[in-house]
Amino acid sequence: MGDGSVLEGVLAGVAIVCAIVGSLGFLVSGVAVLRVRDAVSRVNALGPATAVGLPLILLAAFIEQGLTEGWSWVNAVEVFIAMLGAIVISSLGSNMLGRAAYRSGAEIDPCTQPNELSGR
Repeated sequence: MGDGSVLEGVLAGVAIVCAIVGSLGFLVSGVAVLRVRDAVSRVNALGPATAVGLPLILLAAFIEQGLTEGWSWVNAVEVFIAMLGAIVISSLGSNMLGRAAYRSGAEIDPCTQPNELSGR
């Protein structure tokens, strides 16, 4: 058993862990969306999926593709741009969706603190 196969085994294990933890990020977000009471909190509940889940799943896919098809700088750059884009776009999208939900008159849970949009 050469050093290459040990390294490949470790990388495969890292890919598996990344995929599982990323999937758990989506599971946590799904459960949170079902449990929260208002629209603004539901938008916030998507954070673990987009900030943790998606980047880890992308990383797992990159490692798996590297192990099966070979490593490529182009693929690394694509994954990095996809991760960065997902985080930036989800942050902006969450902000806009939460603001739109609030301005549409949707009920806000009284326990939501701080409520900076209320102007009080």
